[in-house]
Amino acid sequence: MKNLQERIADVSSHLQSLLSPNVFPKVQEAVEKKDKTMLIEACRTAKIPDSYMSSVVPVILSVSPKLKWPPTI
Repeated sequence: MKNLQERIADVSSHLQSLLSPNVFPKVQEAVEKKDKTMLIEACRTAKIPDSYMSSVVPVILSVSPKLKWPPTI
């Protein structure tokens, strides 16, 4: 069983894989449409294991496509 640090590193790596040029347009479209099924397909294209889908998909769908930085308090 992996420890917390290893699991966080894995999730981070899987999130990073969604930025690849052949996957990111699909991710962007899924987020804009708030389409969970489309996002899962993009994650499968990025070869994210099913065991990490329940962590990766909600994180991506909860991020607004138009974030302001730095955030206002």
